[in-house]
Amino acid sequence: MIKVYPLGTGGAFTKHYHNNYIFELGDRKLLVDAGTTLRFSLPAAGYKETDVTDIVITHLHADHVGGLEEFAQRCMWLYSYKPNLWIRAELAEGIEDVLKAGLFTDGLQLSDYFHVHYEKDGFQLGNDYEIEFIKTDNLHAKDMLSMGFKLSDKNDNANIIYTSDIGKHEEALFDKHFDENTKALFHDISFIQTPVHSYIDDVIAYYSDKLALPSLYGMHYADDIDAVEIEKKYGIQMVKIQQPLVFP
Repeated sequence: MIKVYPLGTGGAFTKHYHNNYIFELGDRKLLVDAGTTLRFSLPAAGYKETDVTDIVITHLHADHVGGLEEFAQRCMWLYSYKPNLWIRAELAEGIEDVLKAGLFTDGLQLSDYFHVHYEKDGFQLGNDYEIEFIKTDNLHAKDMLSMGFKLSDKNDNANIIYTSDIGKHEEALFDKHFDENTKALFHDISFIQTPVHSYIDDVIAYYSDKLALPSLYGMHYADDIDAVEIEKKYGIQMVKIQQPLVFP
């Protein structure tokens, strides 16, 4: 079973919480991205730092990584706790550059705060769950390394696909990762046309013959969007803050 708990659904300028998630996977809790609002969104959802067993960062914008430094410090200094940090190998230098000013003091390194795993294509969580990286370099922002992923529950023969932030979704080819066990596509959507996020009408047009639209979950949307009205208009699902989703 895959339980997806949205800590927030907002973009960089939200007045609420950034589009970060807890994926509950058996006895593991995977934090997907750690924006600057994490210090508020995590406790608001009923989680504490020591609940998080694993972390993955999709790219290095502040609404996805800006809260990781404080999270690491809280884990070390308040709880003497080290979660797993899964890093796409090509992002290793960038993540260390983001974190080193605050964390690499008195000879400390990233491995003092986390069990660090550098991975090229993905990783396994226990025996039942597998994360496959879907690389989207330059497709969210020019000259930026970024990725989505495919998360598979091998026990239940179910998977979901997560885009993270994506501008050129038609080039990312997330649909090439669909199979008969794909239960949901969590997709970045925007209601204005912008080069760094996916315009809602373009997303609907692209996926209408590739995926049953109720299996498409819109995320990372502006605060003033009426999610219920969007669901009625487009026939998709909208991810809603602190409203968990369970698959299959």
